[in-house]
Amino acid sequence: MVSSCSRAPQAAPRYAILPFENLTGDTSLDWIARAAPRIAAAEISDTARAAGSVSDAYLENANRFVHGYFTKTANALRLTVEVEDSASHKMVSTEQIDGSVLASANALAKNLEPKAKPFSTSNEEAIAAWGRGDYEKAVALDPAFGTAWLAWIETLARKGDTAGAIATAGRALDHPVNSEIDGLRIQLVRATLQQDSRAEHEALLKLTARVADPTLLANLGEIEIRARDFALAEGDYKKMLAAAPEKPDALNRLGYVYGFEGKIADAEAAFAQYGKFPGQEANAADSIGEVYFMNGKFAEAEKEFLRAHDLNAALLAGGDVRKAAYAHWLAGDLAGADKLFGRYLDLRVKLKDLNIEWQHAQWEYSTGRKDQAIARLEKLPPAQVIVNQIRVWRGEVKLLTDPVESKRAYESSQPAADGLFRTLYAEALLANGDKDAAKKLAVRWPLPDNAGDPLLHSLVFPKYLAVRRILGL
Repeated sequence: MVSSCSRAPQAAPRYAILPFENLTGDTSLDWIARAAPRIAAAEISDTARAAGSVSDAYLENANRFVHGYFTKTANALRLTVEVEDSASHKMVSTEQIDGSVLASANALAKNLEPKAKPFSTSNEEAIAAWGRGDYEKAVALDPAFGTAWLAWIETLARKGDTAGAIATAGRALDHPVNSEIDGLRIQLVRATLQQDSRAEHEALLKLTARVADPTLLANLGEIEIRARDFALAEGDYKKMLAAAPEKPDALNRLGYVYGFEGKIADAEAAFAQYGKFPGQEANAADSIGEVYFMNGKFAEAEKEFLRAHDLNAALLAGGDVRKAAYAHWLAGDLAGADKLFGRYLDLRVKLKDLNIEWQHAQWEYSTGRKDQAIARLEKLPPAQVIVNQIRVWRGEVKLLTDPVESKRAYESSQPAADGLFRTLYAEALLANGDKDAAKKLAVRWPLPDNAGDPLLHSLVFPKYLAVRRILGL
């Protein structure tokens, strides 16, 4: 029995520190409005973010808003700060802090989190230069000021000066910066700009071991999914979920990873939880439908696709009915699948889709009716795309057959949309007599939507089914 005086546990504070209002009358101090929150947020980065507006604060899922203003006293800056509960909008605390910009931000951070870390410089002049956007001056005043280096690099990158950003990152890394985290972030930005996936992965691994940042964990998970390291990605998304349990995206990503691993029950649980978030029930049904489909559970997939459509027909503009048709066909009933696909075409007609006959022909070819598909396209007004598609269907277009090139295309694709490249790679392996490697590629079913040239999409299921027949699957 629960005691009547018991209380639900309070959620751990997550702070959004908003810009402070400048009430000094001195516009030359306007830079403090954003710099002071950024300093405090950097010192308690695990539980706080600097937010440009209340809207941004809500997007950060903060449950505490920190806001206030600053004035000048005879000898110092005076910062008046209020901490507001984001749900009740009641003030949790109010305080006044006197001191320099750095001292005031330090005191604020310590009040919010006693274990706050020092900022990446103690040089007040360097802080003022950084706050005003003069990053070159800031790092000249303190060459170890990692936050200023990072801001300079990111500003150059936003302006499109990639070469300048990379060169500046190299200069920053020529000597140690005060903050290990800043140093790793600089390494990450440089690796990203250089498109060096190995270095990017290494920097993300080190960063996420030190900082519970949901965005960094999401980025790391994406890299590991692309590398098909699904067990590692599962760990990333579990950490992401622990760091941001209120963000449904973490559950959605985790559910797909479970699907790639063949962990159906875990995927069901993740998407069931995901579907409880406002507005996500239809997307959760579509997602678990895709997990069922890729694992060959076609009856279950069809049911979830149709449920997703019933919950929100606008979600995929009929796409879920189309996927349901593929599931019904692969479950063994082509006639019933044709009826479902006809329903999809009717929906597309209502949406004034001008490519109905094209899509019908794509369906016919995908489901093994090559001559019927070609005949349908030949009835359409002449167009180069139709000529090209018919040439593909007649085998007059060279496809990827080299195992090395096929592997490269496969590995650069996302697993949720890799059906074309995975199938071509499996074909290339079979041609080289490597049945064991091909069999590993043929375990997970391709989804109806694939990456790559749209003219090749309709080849996926005929080729994939042929691969499975050769392998005895």
